[in-house]
Amino acid sequence: MSTYLAVATVTATLQRTLQMAVQSDIEGARITTVRPSEIGNGTPETGVNLFLYQVITNPALNNMDATPFRSRGIPTKRQAALDLYYMFTFYGNDAELEPQRLLGSVMRTLNDKRILTQEMIRAACRDSTLPFLQASTLAHQVQQMNIVPLDFNLEDLSKAWSVFFQTPYLLSVGYKVLVVMVEGEESPTRGLPIRDRRTNELMPFYN
Repeated sequence: MSTYLAVATVTATLQRTLQMAVQSDIEGARITTVRPSEIGNGTPETGVNLFLYQVITNPALNNMDATPFRSRGIPTKRQAALDLYYMFTFYGNDAELEPQRLLGSVMRTLNDKRILTQEMIRAACRDSTLPFLQASTLAHQVQQMNIVPLDFNLEDLSKAWSVFFQTPYLLSVGYKVLVVMVEGEESPTRGLPIRDRRTNELMPFYN
């Protein structure tokens, strides 16, 4: 299980993995993690923006593993199973087709790396530019974390971008990472055992 750092660790792992790919394909390209409305305000001229725009509880795995252990008296902690939804936005010189070249670089990379591996996560946590992730335990997660592309149609893209008020549309694709397990700090309190059972008896009534 992972701590509260799990979500940030996933984002940082994606950022670091993609940075290694795009910088070898397009000179000067960077992976940013700002709001889409902030693209162009201090960001590089050429790059890919990685934005976590939605988090949904995975109904199949949320708290699934806790019940069997509790029934055997083994202390457990509650856990949340999360699916993370990301928007990848590509920007750069349209005349040189930089956004489209970046799109191809990212999609090729994520097609090759469809799983967030322990090695990828540990590399991100060891990165000296990410000291806030040193205490992350996401690499210990047993459940596999898959990177899945989202098939956005025009209506889906329109709805997604409508939440970014007065932000002009840029070439974008969506991906989700599932499933990310976040463990709580407190174990649920077990009820006291029942020592004896008594049937309801009719008690005599005295005046």
